[in-house]
Amino acid sequence: MIAPRRRAGLPDWLVIARRELLERVRTPWFIAVTVLGPLLMIGVIVVPAVLARAADSSARVQIVDHSGRVGAPLTEGLRAVGWTPEVVPADTGEAELLRRIADDRIDGFLVVPAEMPGAGTIQYQGDNATNAMAMQLLYQVTSKTVQALRGLDHQVPAETLGKVLAPVGFEPRHTTGAAGGSSGTAAFIVGYAVMFVLYMAIVLYAANVLRSVVQEKTNRIVEIMIAAAKPRALMLGKILGVGAVGLVQIAIWATMAVLTLTYRGTLLGAFGVEAGDWSVPPLTAIDVAVVLAYFLLGYFFYSSIYAAIGAMVSSEQEAQQAQTPVVMLLIIPVACVQLVANDPRGPVAEVLTQIPFSSAVLMPMRWLLGGATTGSLLISMAILAASTLIVARLAARIYRVGILMYGKRPSLRELARWLRY
Repeated sequence: MIAPRRRAGLPDWLVIARRELLERVRTPWFIAVTVLGPLLMIGVIVVPAVLARAADSSARVQIVDHSGRVGAPLTEGLRAVGWTPEVVPADTGEAELLRRIADDRIDGFLVVPAEMPGAGTIQYQGDNATNAMAMQLLYQVTSKTVQALRGLDHQVPAETLGKVLAPVGFEPRHTTGAAGGSSGTAAFIVGYAVMFVLYMAIVLYAANVLRSVVQEKTNRIVEIMIAAAKPRALMLGKILGVGAVGLVQIAIWATMAVLTLTYRGTLLGAFGVEAGDWSVPPLTAIDVAVVLAYFLLGYFFYSSIYAAIGAMVSSEQEAQQAQTPVVMLLIIPVACVQLVANDPRGPVAEVLTQIPFSSAVLMPMRWLLGGATTGSLLISMAILAASTLIVARLAARIYRVGILMYGKRPSLRELARWLRY
């Protein structure tokens, strides 16, 4: 890497930003990651659905019926859904049944207590007890069987019992007052996806600034670059160049994510899988602008901190240790994402989306969920912008002194002296 040559009429920081941008977008890794991102989004939607459809949901179960009444109808119900049930003698011991599971002769067994169908609890043990879909199916068949027997005991006609116990249609729709609304699940998925992409982008590209500074400092290239540009212009150009790379990648990923979710039904239909009935919340131009604004502000906020850290340390090992507190500041908002999703208009969400350390990743999600008013959004953005300006100024003071310091990390007293220069 050599010092950038200044073009006539261009300021130093713009020349450096252009170099940082072109240097990264021309690498095979940038192209690979940019292409693999959309493919990964498609895979996350398609692969689990296809595997779930192709998975064998049948099971070999044995039924120990101490009641003498539940075993036979339960066998019929399980056989109807593709399972292989068998009623075994009531005196069959648990040790023997567990041995059969260990020998892979059966997948599990049901123990029906003598007081059934009136009372008691049916217990199941098996190697597929962690399969949520299989256990849900087993519960439905067992419940239906026991309820039918209870109806007979109370002389309730089968037709009447079927109507009373018929599933109730229920469809949650997310709205904050607008007509129609959208699928609650889809709204959460879109909001969470935006939060996760922003978190990853800020972490990855801010960390790239740190690594670039440390690399140039370790190789003493920065001494040559300082001769061609001022430290403030060098830091600003580096942050802008790396941020532009992130913006390009984010735009491609966001476009692909919206297309993937919008045409989810068509995509899954091509693999013979039903997508389910849920709609993707529409994203307006304002929504996209909010997401991009918080990415840029959050990126500048954290990359300024990372640039200052890179100027303070002299090796990759020191950089890894020094950036740990900053990483924790980003992990805390991610750990609190469910608090915002559960009550986007609540006081906890309001506080978390006003603090600059967390607002960059949580406010876009809250906005997309309809939990933030325009006033709250503008206040949060103003706080983050002011905090970014303050942090950038402080980071620039550390950067201009620390970039040429080698050997050891500065003490807190030395950092305070740098900030006063």
